[in-house]
Parts: sequence; structure tokens; C-alpha cells
Amino acid sequence: MTPFGSEAKKHFNLKEAEEFKDNAFLRKRLFQTSDMHFNVYCIKPGQENPLHKHPLSDEILYFVEGTGECVVGKEIYPVKPGDLVLVPKDAPHAIRNTHSTNNMVCILSQSPLPCEHVPVHE
Repeated sequence: MTPFGSEAKKHFNLKEAEEFKDNAFLRKRLFQTSDMHFNVYCIKPGQENPLHKHPLSDEILYFVEGTGECVVGKEIYPVKPGDLVLVPKDAPHAIRNTHSTNNMVCILSQSPLPCEHVPVHE
């Protein structure tokens, strides 16, 4: 396993990983280990990652670009670049791009694997 140090960072360009779709937000796997997923979410204005939970996995969200809101449990948090959100296992959560024109980019990690995805209906 190679550490994610300065040498690895030279080969990792987030802008190259970004891709946006008109019909739904895009989830793209950046890399995976035996214990963790590391993804980027690209969310256009008005799009969202709908309310769901991971019964056995924690999730860490780091917002890189854009503004919006992050639902965790019964709380709704405004988010902007540089914000970090911890989603504990089994907590219902969602990410929404509430901006009218700016795209949102979020990097996230989920662990442990497998990370089951369970939709939550309000």
C-alpha cells in the first residue's frame, strides 16, 4: 500500500475526476482499499444525494466546492468549501446543492466495507 503523501498527490488531480450530469448527481470512485471507499460526488444545482443510511459504516464528507446543505439525522447543516461532516453509522443523511448556479463537489470516505446503502423514506 502506498501512503497518500506528496508523491501520490502529484498523480491525483481532483479536477480531472470531476464530472457532472444533468439528470442526477455523479458518484465516482477515486480509490478503494480492503476497508474503505474514497469517492467524489459531483452535484449540480438542484440535485441531491437522497436520504439514505449505512447501517454498519461511518462516512466522512469534505466539501471542496459549492454550497448547500447536509442532513445528518434530524439536523440540517449549511455546508461550504472546507467544511467537514461526520456521518455516524446508521444515521440517515443526504447532501443537497441548494445554490442556483454553482456546482458542488464533495470528497467522502466510507468505512468499514462492505458499505450497505439503505434508502430512507420520510
